[in-house]
Amino acid sequence: MDFLINPVLMGGTVKEVMGDVLKIHLHGRLGVLSVPRRLVIESGAIAAGQETKFFFSYLRIVAPGFDDDAAAMDPAQEIFPALLHGTLTEVNDTAVKVEIAGGYGTIAVPRRWVFTDVALAVGETAEFYFSCMHLVA
Repeated sequence: MDFLINPVLMGGTVKEVMGDVLKIHLHGRLGVLSVPRRLVIESGAIAAGQETKFFFSYLRIVAPGFDDDAAAMDPAQEIFPALLHGTLTEVNDTAVKVEIAGGYGTIAVPRRWVFTDVALAVGETAEFYFSCMHLVA
């Protein structure tokens, strides 16, 4: 089963700042990201309520052994989507949670965001596009 996963520019709201980790709610109740502060391009203080923009895509379940293209995950650069992978750490009736490889945080999204031809299970590998983030003024 082949599906194209294309990155799109998305937005989210910082809901919580916990040390060096940001909890971001995707607009439209589409999910929650927990990402390290280092993924935000702007320097300075970040507070709850600030808006972000970044690239993100649907997730596709793939066989293990995937190589990341994390070169674009450099906050010294402009935001650009990188093809990453992660491991499903939670699966329930409505959502999945993915631990992003490389220490880029976690993603929790509705099951409908995952393309697969196998039953979803903890331990499966997912690939997706993701990028660093800009704060929206």
